[in-house]
Amino acid sequence: RPAPREFGDVAAALGTVPALDAGPVLRAARAEWWESWWQDLRFAARALRRRPAFTAAVLLTLGLGLGVTGAVFAVADAALLRPLPYAAPDRLVAVWRHETGDPTQRGDLSYPELLDLRTRVPSLASVAGYHSNRMVLGADQPRVLWAGKTSANFFATLGVRPAAGRFFVEGEDEAGNGRVVVLSHGLWRRQFGGDPSVVGRTLPLDGASYTVVGVLPADFQFAPVGEADVWVPFDRPADWRPRRTMSWFRGIARLRGAATETSAARELDALAAALAVEHPRNGVGLGLRAEPLRDAVTGPVRPVLVTVLGAAALVLVVALANVANLLLVLGAARGRELTVRAALGAGGGRLARQLVTEGVLLSALGGALGLALATVGVRALVAAIPPERLRGMPYLADVGGPRLALALLASVMLAGAAFELVSAWRLVRPRRAEALHGGRGLSDGAAGGRLRDGLVAAELGLTVVLLTGAALFGRSLSELFAVDPGFRAERVATAFIPLPRVAYASRPARVAFFERLEERLRALPDVESVGMTTKLPLDPGNSGSYRVVGAPEPPPGREPSASFRSVTRDYFRTMGIPLLRGATFPERVDSSASPLVVVSASLAREAWGTEDPIGRRLDLMGREPATVVGVVGDVSIGRLEDAAATPTYYVPFAQAPDISMRVVVRTRAEPAAVEAAIRAAVREIDPEVALYQVYPMESLVRQSESVFLRRFPLLLVGAFAAAALALAVVGTHGVVAYAVAQRVRELGIRVALGAASRDVVALVVGHVARVAALGIGAGLVLALLLARAASGLLYGVRPTDPATYAAVAVTLAAVAAGAAFVPARRATRVDPSIALRAE
Repeated sequence: RPAPREFGDVAAALGTVPALDAGPVLRAARAEWWESWWQDLRFAARALRRRPAFTAAVLLTLGLGLGVTGAVFAVADAALLRPLPYAAPDRLVAVWRHETGDPTQRGDLSYPELLDLRTRVPSLASVAGYHSNRMVLGADQPRVLWAGKTSANFFATLGVRPAAGRFFVEGEDEAGNGRVVVLSHGLWRRQFGGDPSVVGRTLPLDGASYTVVGVLPADFQFAPVGEADVWVPFDRPADWRPRRTMSWFRGIARLRGAATETSAARELDALAAALAVEHPRNGVGLGLRAEPLRDAVTGPVRPVLVTVLGAAALVLVVALANVANLLLVLGAARGRELTVRAALGAGGGRLARQLVTEGVLLSALGGALGLALATVGVRALVAAIPPERLRGMPYLADVGGPRLALALLASVMLAGAAFELVSAWRLVRPRRAEALHGGRGLSDGAAGGRLRDGLVAAELGLTVVLLTGAALFGRSLSELFAVDPGFRAERVATAFIPLPRVAYASRPARVAFFERLEERLRALPDVESVGMTTKLPLDPGNSGSYRVVGAPEPPPGREPSASFRSVTRDYFRTMGIPLLRGATFPERVDSSASPLVVVSASLAREAWGTEDPIGRRLDLMGREPATVVGVVGDVSIGRLEDAAATPTYYVPFAQAPDISMRVVVRTRAEPAAVEAAIRAAVREIDPEVALYQVYPMESLVRQSESVFLRRFPLLLVGAFAAAALALAVVGTHGVVAYAVAQRVRELGIRVALGAASRDVVALVVGHVARVAALGIGAGLVLALLLARAASGLLYGVRPTDPATYAAVAVTLAAVAAGAAFVPARRATRVDPSIALRAE
């Protein structure tokens, strides 16, 4: 390094050197580099072909781990990570109503509250409302469509542009003005072949002509409504809109300018306090809150997806640990080969690069298999979701794609390179004297044995976590099915019948249709009884306030509420709901007669305690008081486990005829046998009426939210636990078999000196037992910590249930011992003369 004063002389000297052309040199170096890597790649391919059993084991292990994780990642990515298809989606919030003290509630808003949000919350630039319902598409073969019903500014609030035509304009959401429709992209393709001239045509919906004004883009989705076929403006009657007691839609809003969720929350709290003063009967106890729209989209599936994704990640870790063990075992077996190559002049870097090349090639092949399995797994995952649950998850329509491929590629390359670098670091250290001595192989010493034992312990520990999760979910589902829901679902067929709103706008027309249908269904062979209801037991219930006539007036905002249903007389007998006191409704109920009501046992206790409720009267949502004629058993409303948690009252269908009813038919045969007869009966009465959701009641129970939130993780975590258990067995067996092969001389000497077979077996199995005890113990601690996080998905079983943990520990210990027993027995057959011949 020249001194500063000499720098000018050195520079001047260099200036006399002619300019060098580096191009040929760089091209030659690049060609040599590519040739070297190509040589390594060919050598790696030949090496893998020479070991087909090892290659197949690694590829299957990697493919299984990556396929499982990739499939779950694709679903979680679509639901939780992928940006929502709206303009600036992070500025969108969902607005909910809740009871004071319980901000986790997600209640619907009334129309006056929507107007309050628009005018009295400065942080919200645009507030829109929406709800969903069914509409009948009239034609030669009418069918039911799922419809989103919105305020006029709904799509503008989301920041969505139409694929054709326009969206709603101001005023079209006013009562009587909303005979316009926007088509989903899917319906546009199916019904009209993607014809852009569809804008301006009419579509027969609910017995009226709707004008098509626009088409949604292909990527539009809005999970809170579900996979809607059509979108129309609000169609609630004008007399409903001013009522603050009629909560029938939900709200979304876009934050204004620099406003934040915190500022919006403060203003919503201030508005709720003001409404409590201005409207004490409806505003007291009211709370308003805003949350990111993403949280509203994922809803209750978020904890399920997070739990399943964590389980899938554990399977991948188990698979990678298994591959690492296989590579270490193979590397130790190749110790002599690598040492000979080092003795012949190969440097440590050259050997490390060769090993890394083999690992990357093996990982790439495993990644390709994993991508194929993930693609199949995604389809299986989506198919495992009940149809009615899947409709509320439109983001699953486009799952996987390049994001899945990139995620798997990054995972597999990093894992392969990391594992082979570990192997290279351990194996390039020269141990030439031992390798060239002439023995059968090269042992990798105590450090290598500890590393392999550690990986086996890690596999067993993670398998404990998965088995524990599967066992807890299994017990939870078993406890859930043991709950008495208050009704009998067996041999009951159900069908949903929404009448066209225009043709059946009058109450007498609705009553006449359903009475005729009931008579026809009763006459069918094998039919025991027929009933009708606005909501089935497991459907989320409409709620309304009530007041006991003669009791003290409750404080404003503290009126008791209950779920309500409009039912026919034989509904209770058909559903197997027991009559506890009094009677059900008469055979014929006059719509103009004094209102009648049947109450559930929980409502009777809440309203009258131990007194007899028969003959008492209830003021139901401000209507004429209704006389209690009977008390029936409690049933599960909304959730299977909530049989006694929701007070319910039932009113006669003739006095409160709804536009849509659920038909329930109890049969002496299988429910599927009467489905065709139900369709035929509806067609004979009115060919313009369509059926929807014709299912056995038992199928609806299995598709209910309570069962889905526990069955879905059980199926997946159980499958993952089985895969992890198989990998742990293979890994344990492989490591023990290799350890026995490495200790042939030692075991031969022991046998020659008189060791019995049971002593040799105890020696090998005892070592595995210590490793298994370490892994199982650590796994139980980790499972205990993780189970608490998933406790919200459990029912009837504690996350710390000792019987479950004990059963998992004993099961896995027995499996590990069994995996070690076969190579241990093989060790007892070592011939001492063959074992000592190498000496």
